[in-house]
Amino acid sequence: MMLRMIILVFTCMYLAYLLWEHRAVGRWRRGIPHIIYVNGTRGKSTVTRLIDGGLRAGGLRVFCKTTGTLPMTIGVDGVERPIRRWGSANILEQIHILRQAYQQKAQVLVIECMALDPYLQWYSQHAMLQADIGVITNVRPDHAAEMGSTLPQVCQALCGTIPAHGQVFTGDAAFFPQIQAYAAAQGSRAVLTEGAGLEHMSLFPENQGLALAVCQALGVSREAACQGMADFVPDPFALSVHRFPQGAVFINALSVNDPVSTKLALTRVVERYGFQNRRLVLLLNNRQDRGYRTRDMLALARELAPGEIWLFGGSRGFARRALQDLSIPIRSLDKPSDAPFADLGPEDLVLAAGNIAGPGMGLMDRVRKEAVLYV
Repeated sequence: MMLRMIILVFTCMYLAYLLWEHRAVGRWRRGIPHIIYVNGTRGKSTVTRLIDGGLRAGGLRVFCKTTGTLPMTIGVDGVERPIRRWGSANILEQIHILRQAYQQKAQVLVIECMALDPYLQWYSQHAMLQADIGVITNVRPDHAAEMGSTLPQVCQALCGTIPAHGQVFTGDAAFFPQIQAYAAAQGSRAVLTEGAGLEHMSLFPENQGLALAVCQALGVSREAACQGMADFVPDPFALSVHRFPQGAVFINALSVNDPVSTKLALTRVVERYGFQNRRLVLLLNNRQDRGYRTRDMLALARELAPGEIWLFGGSRGFARRALQDLSIPIRSLDKPSDAPFADLGPEDLVLAAGNIAGPGMGLMDRVRKEAVLYV
């Protein structure tokens, strides 16, 4: 009898908390004029930060949250603060972000989607944030276990964050018809953006074009938005290019993850800086729990035909066996300190890809100490 009473009391307390939270979330949401929910396969953190920079330059009070490699908030005061998590990431984190934005009297909350499961993507938008502006950066193959093995399935999952009776912006022309159809069913308007005229700002001007369109939709002038985007601080482990003292070049694409985006990053860096005649060294850092990514990156390794491969992270034995027919040097390396940067020559180009986790961050710490940013 006593046990039943205890269970009943705790059940009532839990239900009361849920009711309070539901009402509080509604109050917090009503106190923020605009919420911009940024989703997509690649570039979410960058586009989130670009929108944040453009809106601030337009004089708006903005609260921003990125998931990225290191989850961060950028307060209305413009100060970046790391998000400290106890345990694994959980979408309930978004409610705490909503509360912080409300408490800081933000006019706009720019927030990156952290959900992978299609239902959780939908739930985080329609039951929690209720953003009035959605962003889908692009649709590319990744997280196949959660989002589907085909690109239309991935697109359908990403569309779960499209607002009802609002707007959604995307830079993906190939999947715009599917996004537009989903938006229309929600009573929303879909806008296709492009990066024409912004090539001087970035290797990926489509990101700037997407952010610019969102800023202009909220009344910020092109001039102010572009100035804010020019001054934005990128994610700590975003795509970057470095040069070692002997002249070797290192492209950090460890946070890019999927093969389509990795190849695109390599192509644009090579074209921008004239690296066409360099010998390619492919550094692959794979995660043990991302078997599909390892498979995809091994396929990319064959396509790129590098002169040498360095393997870090998980599944190194499997990867080495799978690539042994390439008849090129393949090194299996354990720690960041094992990377033979000193063996590189002035005509070598290292493409670091796969994942930033595990040895990835240590590798980048070492690169930043031994090399300089390529200008």
